[in-house]
Amino acid sequence: MNDNFQVNKQFARFKGKDVLIGLKNWEEVEGKIIAIDNFLNLVLDNDEGLKVIKGGKIAFISIKE
Repeated sequence: MNDNFQVNKQFARFKGKDVLIGLKNWEEVEGKIIAIDNFLNLVLDNDEGLKVIKGGKIAFISIKE
């Protein structure tokens, strides 16, 4: 494994933020992103616990302010 691996800075800015995620099946999920990679696979922490979302299923990510 490459120890120099870094997440794209555009994606890394979502980590630790409360977000609204729109999925391609028209569902929406809210929570805090605790992990994200360059394929937009992410781990979301919300009221239901931890949820893993595959990047290919994401239509948009919106930061909640």
